[in-house]
Amino acid sequence: MAKLTMLHALVAAAATVSALSNTDMRRPDGVDSLLASSAMSTERHVVFGHVGVTSSSSSGRGWSFESAGNSWHVWNYETIFDRIDLPQWPVSMQQARIVLSSGMCRDDTVLPPFVPPREIEHCGSHILATAASDIQQGAPMAAARAQMRMWMAWLMGWDQTDSIDTGNPLGPSAFIGLGNTSIYHFSPFAAKSINQGYGGSQLDLVSLALGPSHHLRDLTMPKVTTQNAAGLDNYRVEIKLQRTDHGFVKITTQMISRLPTASQISIEPTDNADSRISWIGPTSDAPSFTLGTNQSKPEPLSLPSDFFTQPNVPSMGGQITSKAIEFASFHPTLSISTHLPTLPLSAQSSACQHLIVVMLPRTYFVDPYQLFQLQANQVSFHHYGQTELEKPAEAVSSWGSLLVLSSCADLNFSLPIHARYRLLPVQGPLVGYNGEPSESTHVDVALPPPIAVVACPAKHSADRLGLDVRPAVFDELGLDPINVLQTTPDTDLLVRMPVPDDTHATLIQISTIGLLFAGTMFIIQTAYAKKSFY
Repeated sequence: MAKLTMLHALVAAAATVSALSNTDMRRPDGVDSLLASSAMSTERHVVFGHVGVTSSSSSGRGWSFESAGNSWHVWNYETIFDRIDLPQWPVSMQQARIVLSSGMCRDDTVLPPFVPPREIEHCGSHILATAASDIQQGAPMAAARAQMRMWMAWLMGWDQTDSIDTGNPLGPSAFIGLGNTSIYHFSPFAAKSINQGYGGSQLDLVSLALGPSHHLRDLTMPKVTTQNAAGLDNYRVEIKLQRTDHGFVKITTQMISRLPTASQISIEPTDNADSRISWIGPTSDAPSFTLGTNQSKPEPLSLPSDFFTQPNVPSMGGQITSKAIEFASFHPTLSISTHLPTLPLSAQSSACQHLIVVMLPRTYFVDPYQLFQLQANQVSFHHYGQTELEKPAEAVSSWGSLLVLSSCADLNFSLPIHARYRLLPVQGPLVGYNGEPSESTHVDVALPPPIAVVACPAKHSADRLGLDVRPAVFDELGLDPINVLQTTPDTDLLVRMPVPDDTHATLIQISTIGLLFAGTMFIIQTAYAKKSFY
């Protein structure tokens, strides 16, 4: 839970922004036409699957329907507020994104066409910020990234001083650089927390991340109630803050959730928002329609012709297999192989690339000099994050590192990685060399599986009813994944890191202090003897 509390401030920021949007904001000249709508906030509900409308809600302002199972709900909430009302917004920052994703932690066999395959986004919180496009590389970009780190740390409720010096693992330096213009922080969700929520058929990613002590509270949430309980089974949540050309900041929240099988599900519109709901049938032959709060009769909904045939990010049959070799040593190797499917002609161009994204926690690192050996296999790479060869894991300020490998063909290569030494006490499941639970010479670490895609330069097309999903990291790299490779069942990335045996910790500490004292006394005595000699 400690890893998740860092999210509460930013997720709750949506409520603060919503409140600001309903105040008398200072509007720059010439934006009245932009904000001509009577409502400063809009929300769109989309219900996908086997559903049937039954009646209006009890208040007369909402909607009620039944779900026959395998149905999904998407909530898009958008508001605009004055940038002056949000303290410290850096003039050099264009946007910030917070993505809470649970897909890779779950095994959903049937996903709607607008939800990308689960292999494309690691399970956890992705916190990203991107500088404005007019910021030059070099010193100006370094200064912009420093400002963004400070602001994001403030928004997250982290310490704004150096995180290691203050003893706080979260601070501005916890972000790594990403691409040419962005910063990035990742924190995995605890599988136990995800499974507990999912096991009860209701996973509230926002509540899972909220903390009681931060100054941002009262997150605006969709008002969805089932016959048994209030709340949703969240699959993915994204909050995006974006600077506009008129001196405002637009915030967009997208929440994708699974609906339970229920005879009655009610949705109430958000106060002071222009609300609308759309129902989309599970197939192209099923009827789809839309309805606003001021309408009594639904209207037919026209869907894009490729809505069911062209998913957000398709999976065309390619595969990736990853295994940890010599997994119980200080220097394991990741064996990675991919098999690309036959791609459409639109993707067979020099602008599209086969990418593998390898994510390492701060307990492991790659040696950049060893990476150059991959170029012999026609593999290029970009490394983001700290190397810090000599520091223990507990002294590394960032969360870890990201390695992006690219090629034009199938890959089959070995990637050497290295374990940092650990300081006592070591957190994690302590075991012996062969996994003996009674020993404490190693700690088991499950590395995130690499993500393999075919990606092309980003082309932002029109959003389909607010259903488009921009996977974390790729948008900041300026790429559009057009195909994601499936992770094979043979993938095994458990590594067993050697650690100091804490049963001898006291003896080691006493011995170390004794040796330091003896060495200091020897130096003093030698220096005194030389002085007496002369």
